[in-house]
Amino acid sequence: MLSISRREFTASLLAATAASTAVAQPPQPTLDMHVHLFGTGDSGSGCRLSNDIQQGVQFRGLTFALNIKGRGKTMDEGYVSALVEHVKLSGLSKIALVAQDACYDAQGQADWKRTSFYIPNDYVIKIANEHRELMIPCPSINPQRLDAIAELDRIHSKGARLFKIHPPTQGVDVAQRSFTKFYRRAAELKIVILVHTGHEHSAPVIDKDLANPARLELMLDQGPTVVACHAGTGWPSDTPDQLPAFANLLKRYPKLWGDTAVLGTAGRQRDFYRLLDDPALRSRLLHGSDFPFPVSPSSFNERLNKDQLKKLASVRSWIGKDYQLKEELGIGRESAERAWRVIMG
Repeated sequence: MLSISRREFTASLLAATAASTAVAQPPQPTLDMHVHLFGTGDSGSGCRLSNDIQQGVQFRGLTFALNIKGRGKTMDEGYVSALVEHVKLSGLSKIALVAQDACYDAQGQADWKRTSFYIPNDYVIKIANEHRELMIPCPSINPQRLDAIAELDRIHSKGARLFKIHPPTQGVDVAQRSFTKFYRRAAELKIVILVHTGHEHSAPVIDKDLANPARLELMLDQGPTVVACHAGTGWPSDTPDQLPAFANLLKRYPKLWGDTAVLGTAGRQRDFYRLLDDPALRSRLLHGSDFPFPVSPSSFNERLNKDQLKKLASVRSWIGKDYQLKEELGIGRESAERAWRVIMG
């Protein structure tokens, strides 16, 4: 008869218990931290969208593809309907719904003539709260506004964990020393700052140099957690190459991250590969889709086989397709779980 010692029995029992516990652990939650809320304001939402954008090919194409006009009485309602459907089918735990602040003049007042699109913070908070099982709000604060710190305190009181600045479209230089108190207040509140970096191709740009990650240094020195949206990437034809500036800052600032929003689209393959192929850069990426801008899996056919591309073609949700594309590239769940930890704590 086979016999074992008491020590061997105890060790086996502990090992079995550990294995059972490991199997029983639920999957870690995931977050898409970069999903846009859009609207024309036709529902009284307060949204603004310039005529140039509304008449553009991209806007009309997205409106048709998402069947916005057929989903609600207004464009605003139709977009929210499409958004909710795509989130529900995405396979992610939640998404962060992003607002867009206006441009401001030297007196800190809204400059509507220079503002190409505007999505109010209260509207983002309202929609996110109506779908709180799927979304968290990501308001937007241009630090040039006269009441920037007061607005920061206000959105924090309403539960916001993060907010966004879009320097090239809002015409704001985040390296201005006058914003120091604003960044310090964000650090005190432990609210994460998202900042657009890299080359912009989906909205009118006031100054492309405002998107250079090198301008984040003053902000980072004040102590907040910062996410460089798009990680300073661009198309091969874009100049200057801004990704190295992002990489250099990562070496010095442990509270800096990048996100993968828009990196699944045509034109970004080169820079996405550069991020994926560098372990130090890859480990600091958080998942973002940049919905409603659709991904292009076929653009990555040099790294994906036919079966993978066929699988991706069957995914109905654009948010889910972006997530699955990044999973096939080896970073989807990894970066989505990391995004949850960084943003949700």
